Amino acid sequence: MSAALLGAMLLLAGCTAPDAGRPDRQAEGYLRIVAAEDARPAEGADLELLITMTSAADVLLRRSAVRALGRLENPVLVEEIAHHLADPDTSVRSEAANALAQAVHRTDGESALRFLLAAIESEESPAVLGSLARSLGRLRVTGSDLDALIAAILDVSVDNGGPAAPAVMQGAALGLESVVRISGAEALGDRAAGRLDNMASYRGPDQIAAVRVRSVAISALRQAGRLSARTVELGMRDVATEVRAASAAGMSVVAPNVRTELIRRAIGDPSVTVPIAAINQIVREPQDSIRCEWLVIIAERAPTDAVRVPALDALSRPCPQPVPQQRALVAVASRLGSATDPGWLAPSRALVSLATVAPELADELVPFFVQHPNAFVRGYGARAAGLIGRRDLLGTLAADEAPNVRTIALQILALDGLVTDEQLVGHLASDDPQLLMTVAGLMEGSSLGFPAGSAAMTAFERISAMRRETTRDARRALLARVEELGTSALAGRMEPFLQDFDPQVAEDAARILSAWQGRDRQANPQAPDPVPLPTATELRELERTTVTLHMQRGDSIVIRPLPYLALTNSHRFVRLAREGYFDGLTFHRWVPNFVIQGGSPGANESAGDGPYTRDEVSLLPHWRGTVGLSTRGHDTGDGQIFINLIDNVRLNHDYTIYGVVTSEMDVVDAVVEGDVILRAEVRIGG
Repeated sequence: MSAALLGAMLLLAGCTAPDAGRPDRQAEGYLRIVAAEDARPAEGADLELLITMTSAADVLLRRSAVRALGRLENPVLVEEIAHHLADPDTSVRSEAANALAQAVHRTDGESALRFLLAAIESEESPAVLGSLARSLGRLRVTGSDLDALIAAILDVSVDNGGPAAPAVMQGAALGLESVVRISGAEALGDRAAGRLDNMASYRGPDQIAAVRVRSVAISALRQAGRLSARTVELGMRDVATEVRAASAAGMSVVAPNVRTELIRRAIGDPSVTVPIAAINQIVREPQDSIRCEWLVIIAERAPTDAVRVPALDALSRPCPQPVPQQRALVAVASRLGSATDPGWLAPSRALVSLATVAPELADELVPFFVQHPNAFVRGYGARAAGLIGRRDLLGTLAADEAPNVRTIALQILALDGLVTDEQLVGHLASDDPQLLMTVAGLMEGSSLGFPAGSAAMTAFERISAMRRETTRDARRALLARVEELGTSALAGRMEPFLQDFDPQVAEDAARILSAWQGRDRQANPQAPDPVPLPTATELRELERTTVTLHMQRGDSIVIRPLPYLALTNSHRFVRLAREGYFDGLTFHRWVPNFVIQGGSPGANESAGDGPYTRDEVSLLPHWRGTVGLSTRGHDTGDGQIFINLIDNVRLNHDYTIYGVVTSEMDVVDAVVEGDVILRAEVRIGG
């Protein structure tokens, strides 16, 4: 018996230490569970430990172990998890319902269905019923099975002819939204659509839950094509910003004359999210003079860039009366300030729109952007130069000191065949993953042949020496060129990578060597040592920790980590903040009414902290203000963070939440692309 399993069995009797001097057994048990879960076991001691810990006396340990079994996403474990739907503790039963759905995530959900249906018939706890309803909606089933789960969700949402308890209503709304998203709009029958329509006006004793029920219901109806004009009009008068924003996103169902008034009202809404939803609606409308006038007014007078920039983007479409449109775009683009001016985004986006509708006017301004000290500005200058055909400027930008700028310039020049293979090979000297991926893709079919393949191999070897899992995409892109352009002369250099730390790269190396050598070669990846987990003392400290992101604009964002939902990612976030990793980095990605994302050393999607971390999905939905983990696919957390700007429930169960914003969200709402994190401060206590 392993020491870890023995320790787990000792914990079954209880976790309370007889005296304060002994180790914290609960914390130690939880750390064992997280370590076993992180190994992603399909069998063996780690899986045995998790199963054993589901019978621990301590509720937190049982709950964590059940959650861990679900996170393995192994349908074989369905019956093992299902036992815990009868746990005496409601939180464990809620977790078991969620774990059942997670165990069959992305696969046929029939094996979990019967257990969830049976449990929902006998369960009395509102919290557990909500979890069961939500979990049922996630199952991928068809026919009568799908009808049965929808009926169960609908039945549980009604209590004595009225709405059920708030927790049940929230779970039912989330469950029906999942049905629409996973099984398709046609799965939502008249009864379910009618129930969602009732939920869109739900009021209950828990105001926060009630708001979420209304906003989720409206979003589900919109996705299903069942949203009525009446529901939109009522939602636009709601006291909750989230409900108004969800309603504004569905204004297309309202009659044109009424829609015009609703758009006008939404533009003047005091929030950020509702005006952005209105702008998105305007983009879908014919670009008539009234709507162009609105966009011009927003572009010129909006109080924040978060609202102004979407309007500037929308003005990239020609207006019936072009003069006011062009005048507004020129005015905003001409406001470009110095290197330290944080207000560069609106001028940059205005320039790109101007280059689209009036290239001759943009031509005079583009040189100021391509020479600007801010790399983000030069990147937008490159885009504008491409639109107006200034290949001379793009040639200069293709040698820019910033890899992101070079990437944009090379992509545009390559479309016109203005990049030579020799130039591309020269860019392989970079260590920036995004640039290397771009160059590797552009080198496909290179006329240089073997020399290009050898150069790609050299770049691959160089970045492989960094031993950073987050370089996977760049390394595999380079290997694709080595495979295409190289020969068996490179076999000796490829040989060591059969034992690469990344199993996907090792498999690539095996495939390439097998083709070159005419015999089967097998990968033997050597996984790196796991990232150390915190000690029991550090875990308890994490419970009292906050991270404050001090922004260059003068405001701060306070984030509370959630170590008992996502320990490995919470721990890394705090560790990186303490080490100064985030200091000086940016929020490089901003998608209005979706997320802001940052913490990339390269200010792009492809750079991140060295080792990948595993997904730690949980019952907590992606509500507005939750902090999530950026990934490049399953179990590929890269250290970048994102913050949900609205309720993004479509991200549930696929993306980890490891923190929540505890400061006012108006600071987050004001963050746009390129905003700088001056420093991250870790605080303990309080």
